[in-house]
Order: sequence, then structure tokens, then C-alpha cells
Amino acid sequence: MLKAYSVFKDLDKKACEILINAGIQLDISTSEERPNKEELSKLLDDYDILIIGIKEKMTEDMITKIDKKIIATLSIGIDHIDKSFFESDLIKVINCQTSNVISVAEHIFALILGLKKRIIEANEIAIKGGTKKDLSARSNDISNRSIGIIGAGKISREVIKIAKVFNMKIYCNTLNPEKHKDLLKQGVEFLDLESLLTKSDIITVNIPLNEENKNLISKDKIGLMKKTATFINTSRAEIVDINELIRCADENETFNVGLDIDAENYIELLNTKRNNVIVTPHIARVTKEAIKRMDVELANNIIEYLKES
Repeated sequence: MLKAYSVFKDLDKKACEILINAGIQLDISTSEERPNKEELSKLLDDYDILIIGIKEKMTEDMITKIDKKIIATLSIGIDHIDKSFFESDLIKVINCQTSNVISVAEHIFALILGLKKRIIEANEIAIKGGTKKDLSARSNDISNRSIGIIGAGKISREVIKIAKVFNMKIYCNTLNPEKHKDLLKQGVEFLDLESLLTKSDIITVNIPLNEENKNLISKDKIGLMKKTATFINTSRAEIVDINELIRCADENETFNVGLDIDAENYIELLNTKRNNVIVTPHIARVTKEAIKRMDVELANNIIEYLKES
């Protein structure tokens, strides 16, 4: 009998049933604390299937003594898992590719609308008994604006659906436009990165972090954007020069920034209240509904892999 361990004490009941009904012995953490590196290494030794999240950093030295294993991560991103895990014939890495797509796309537009409609600033004014005259600037519509989407994966496609509701002109940058020709029929125009940054009123980054994408949106790239642009990043922070992005927002009050990142890594930079910057602590992917979908998707993906292998 295969043995599985979940570092999450609240793994969804349905996901648990899927694994148990497939004949897998499932053990679930009872601790509020996530395992440290030493504890993770022991779990790898003791279990055939390890269910983790992005907080669990899987390093190359952790796989030296293990037999055939499944590493199942409750995330789309896999940059917390060393490339050696993917290169090993003894290890299968399984992730969740669809469950939080809608949640992230909704969050992207929540940031866009929050910034353009000045929701947070207006709320603070209303609490203090102020009026619309106290706003630092008028709010803006997003209908009929242009949106530049970096990446053409599942999240980007969901963003496209929503953007069409707002009658937006849609640009897209992807390394492989020939693989996404169906988007042309939806009115999407493919552009090189520099042209997209220059032409777009709103820009959103929806790509995974890898060596090629690190600092993709560099200081020079940020300099290409309109001074009135709204820039949204719900992908890994390392893809963007966050310091330069905030500097640009500080120098141009019409330049808006929306970030959903690990904010604890930028405490000093982000501890100033800004009317043109909204930051959320990497919550786009973890709505109640998304977590439930991810748990069930991951369990089904594990079973599907076991059937095929």
C-alpha cells in the first residue's frame, strides 16, 4: 500500500476520500507549523507521496537517498522545487494547473478596478466623513482601454474573457504565438514585449518564474510604459524590478501599481501608504473556493498518474 502525507492539516475532505478510496494510506499533519527542511527530508524517506505547498523548498540535497516518489504541490508554480527533482527518473512532480485560474483572474481585475476607481482612497475618505472633493484625483473607467497581457496560459485566457466584457483592446506577448493562434479569432493582437509595454493602458504579468523570466520587467522595460499606465503583477515578484516599479509610482502619481506578492520580502519598501499602489500578500490564488478545487484537483491528478504509470 502506498503511503501519502499532507503537510496541510486542513486538506479537503473530498480530496482525502479520493486518495483513501484508491487504496492509499493517508496521513495528515496535525501541526499548525509547516515542516522545516530536516522534517521534509524525513517525510521523503518515510512516504511515497508528499503533498506540499510553495512554502516547502525542495532542494537537490533532499533527494539523494530516496526511492520512487511523488511530490504533489498545491500550486501552479513549481519554482520552489529544484530542477533535479524533475530530472530524476525516480520522482514525479504533480501540480495544480487549473483550480485557481479564475481566482487569480478575478483578483487581477480587483486590483485594476481598485486602482482606477480609487476604491481604497475613497473608502478612507468616507470613513473620515469626507466627500468626493477630497480625492487626490478623479477615478477612471477601464472600458475601451487597452490591456497588455504578458503570457498566454490559462490565467491570461481567463483575463481575456473578462477584458472582452469591458470592450478592451487586447494585446498579448508570448514566446510561442504560433501555439496560441486561436486567440487571434478572439481579437487578440500579438506584440513583442517592448511594443506591448509602450502601447498598453493596463499591463498584467501572468507567467511562471524561471531563469529566463527573472527580472524580465527590468528598469529599462518599466521606462517604456506610459506615465498613466496601470501595472499588475500576480506572478512571482522576482519577475519584476519591484523597487523600480515603486519608484516610478512615487515619481508619477498617474502611474498605478497593483501587486499580489510575498510582501514580507519588501516590508521597508511598501510600508508607506500610496494612493496609486495596492499590494496584497499573495492571496489571489487562495480563495476558499480555489483551495477546495486545488485539493480535489491534486488528488485526482495523483490517482490519474498512478493509473497511467
